[in-house]
Amino acid sequence: MEEIAKQSKKQMYKVILSTITGNLGSGILTFIIGLLILRHTSSALSFGVSQVIGPVVALILLPFTGSIVDRFDRKKIVIYAQLLSIVSLVLYAIAIYYQGFNQLIYTYLLLICLRISDLFLTTSLTSSVLHIVVEEDIQKLKSFQQMIASLTAIIAPIFGALLLDILPLVYLVLLESAIELITILIVVSLDFRLVEIAMEEEAEEKTQSILKMFQQGLVFVKKSRKLVFALFFSMLVNFVFGLVAVGLPYIQIEVLHFSNNIYGITEAIFSFGMVLSAILLSMSKTIQFPLFHSWSMINNMGILFLFLGVFLVFPFEQVYFILGIALFNLLAGLLITRINVPVTIWLTKEVPSHFQGRVFNILNTGAQLLSPIGILCFSGFFDIFGSASIFMVAGGGVILIALLYPLIFKVDLKSTGL
Repeated sequence: MEEIAKQSKKQMYKVILSTITGNLGSGILTFIIGLLILRHTSSALSFGVSQVIGPVVALILLPFTGSIVDRFDRKKIVIYAQLLSIVSLVLYAIAIYYQGFNQLIYTYLLLICLRISDLFLTTSLTSSVLHIVVEEDIQKLKSFQQMIASLTAIIAPIFGALLLDILPLVYLVLLESAIELITILIVVSLDFRLVEIAMEEEAEEKTQSILKMFQQGLVFVKKSRKLVFALFFSMLVNFVFGLVAVGLPYIQIEVLHFSNNIYGITEAIFSFGMVLSAILLSMSKTIQFPLFHSWSMINNMGILFLFLGVFLVFPFEQVYFILGIALFNLLAGLLITRINVPVTIWLTKEVPSHFQGRVFNILNTGAQLLSPIGILCFSGFFDIFGSASIFMVAGGGVILIALLYPLIFKVDLKSTGL
């Protein structure tokens, strides 16, 4: 057991390192692509389309992703997913070298391929945690993973804004492909069977069809009132949160006219809030009632939206708008980590390992089901209505949803079982 514990620690650090390499490159590239779309089109709708691609791809692949992850070798799936990213990036670099960035179809195709890769990569790694590290290291891994991911996300917008001024996009894309290659080398060194968990059902499922396994995953989720509550609650909340994906970049670039560097810094502050929150979580005991904790944090997020809406009503000088947006991003980062991490740890411990690929994929995809509609709606709203009124209405909507849903589903948010 002592030897396994030592190996678990080594594996935990490797996963963290792969998080750094994976998130740093993709974070820089994603920031640059979003910024270039806004600069070249000056349209919230064009930017919104780029944000919609991810949820739509996840929805289309919903019946397949989790079942494939639960049925086949997860380590090989991760490697193939990374290879897809590398090939897509190289082809995109060739396309923009000859055609330029203005042909947005190439950018949208790249985002589709990267989303497919990310779906299989994330689902495989998340559902393999119980086999990669011992149970005692799970909370530490999740907290450090969130902290490191957020820390690299702080650096990514700053580096993105700086690199965009000194390097052509082609070189940045090729740099990202090299970083993805490093991530593959780290994954190859991981032991995905360090911790063996006996499961009689798993052998039987290997002979079943992909769609049959997906159906069993749906039945598993349906049997748990808490999982159903979490699914529908996150769907409606994510619809309203579409305004963050579209609204914050739009008002900073098009309404408040922030420079590239200022925009990069304010975006990085959001990630700093996530880092700070993750540090506090890693130093604290396991949260006793994770669902109740997340529910209360979502209420606070709604209040934060209301305050931002009121703030945008007043004609302040730009320096005060910069400070206000920075404060909003800091608090939003703190709250989002407090919403996500406790529930993720709870699910990792409570959901059987051989169901985790399907359950995590169903919950994650279901949570994003209304996100594309929300993004498209808010993209149109920002082209028509004032930013302040949109944030105030959305904040009120989040609070109303949060207060009503536990009553509608009749769930006890202070119990820990499924």
